[in-house]
Amino acid sequence: MNNTSLNNDLKWLENIILYQLGQASDELKDQIEHHGAIQPPVLISGEYYSDFVTNLSLNGVERGVFLIAAAVFLKPDIFQPIIRALKDKHPDNARFGGVLIRNQTGFIPTGETAIYILTNGDLNERLSVMDVISPEHKLFNNEFLEFVSDNENFPITYQKIQLTRDTFDLLTTGVANKPDYSANFPANLVKVNLDWEDLVLSGDVLNQIKDLQYWLEFENQLLSSESMRKKIKPGYKAVFYGPSGTGKTLVAGLLGKKHGLDVYRIDLSQLSSKYIGETEKNIANLFKQARNKRWILFFDEGESLFGKRTTSGGNNEKYANQQVGFLLQMIEDHPGVVILATNLKSSIDEAFLRRFQKMIYFETPDDTHRLELWQKALNLDLLLDSDIDLKKIAKDYLVVGGQIVNIVKQASLRALGHNNGVISQKILIQCITEELKK
Repeated sequence: MNNTSLNNDLKWLENIILYQLGQASDELKDQIEHHGAIQPPVLISGEYYSDFVTNLSLNGVERGVFLIAAAVFLKPDIFQPIIRALKDKHPDNARFGGVLIRNQTGFIPTGETAIYILTNGDLNERLSVMDVISPEHKLFNNEFLEFVSDNENFPITYQKIQLTRDTFDLLTTGVANKPDYSANFPANLVKVNLDWEDLVLSGDVLNQIKDLQYWLEFENQLLSSESMRKKIKPGYKAVFYGPSGTGKTLVAGLLGKKHGLDVYRIDLSQLSSKYIGETEKNIANLFKQARNKRWILFFDEGESLFGKRTTSGGNNEKYANQQVGFLLQMIEDHPGVVILATNLKSSIDEAFLRRFQKMIYFETPDDTHRLELWQKALNLDLLLDSDIDLKKIAKDYLVVGGQIVNIVKQASLRALGHNNGVISQKILIQCITEELKK
């Protein structure tokens, strides 16, 4: 990665710190006071950092706050003059803010640090920096920066500010961090090796899936119109329903693969908690992490949490209804793509379903589609015995794509194990029978 603009900006910040501390050379002081060096440098287009600043339309103050938070990770020695001043009992000691760490050799800035570096003690200048040091500001609201506080009762300017992990990864590698499954993020990255030509679905289903593809392709163009933004919320919500094994997860994965988006399959059982308020906290944390990532969120087996709300009035039912209502609001407000997969449409509250733009039924494949699934699944390096009658098998056995994959896997192992690598009709029927008994 080329980081010329970022290096230039960090050097600018270093010079401003020296100037504010009264440690700037005469030449630097002259450049700042008379030749415009108080302003951040001109950006070089085409670099991640410069594009980041340009796309967010960051002004000088916003850029300065961002750099102060970034310097902790990218150029920590930039704060050495402040550390020395703190140890020397500098007159501005109380204004520096920040926290000394690592046996007083490191420094983490706070909002007060940003105010000291970027202002000259003027109230209006202080207020302009405080406008940036706010949870509602785009740098914090979009989770490029975050507050870290040892005491939530402290004024916001006393809270430490730092880059989020994702922003750090993007600045240094150009690639966002992919979170691992954990209690704080109960989701797995969906990876698919198949392609669109491997799908076997009816024409109606494929046409409806195209609507999702159109959204992913044209969302920015659609929302670039101010009149459209007033009428249409960002994001797209869809329900995939139908029997297990009919391709719901595969389609979600292929949508992500085609459009370069990560697809995360949410473990609903880990979101739900028996403790009051914990489920809502878990849900909020999940959506917070996903908010600006352009991920596709795939809620599988949705009926386990999205089931019909009850009206019996008991405390447990009321609490469950609150959870569903909270989740509904979070999905509705999420600016990305959310897919809810369920086996039974009837298990989902009708009021809930009205919030979704698309409902796609993944039906059990008919004889013709089952034959095509068998043909694609058996396109292997292994030999097929000439006695195999796939047309008859497709007609006689009502199985779905997921089951066919399991059957072919087991049949292949048996063929390699005791039939010289040849899949016979007998082996195939045995494996079909066993799969249907599961």
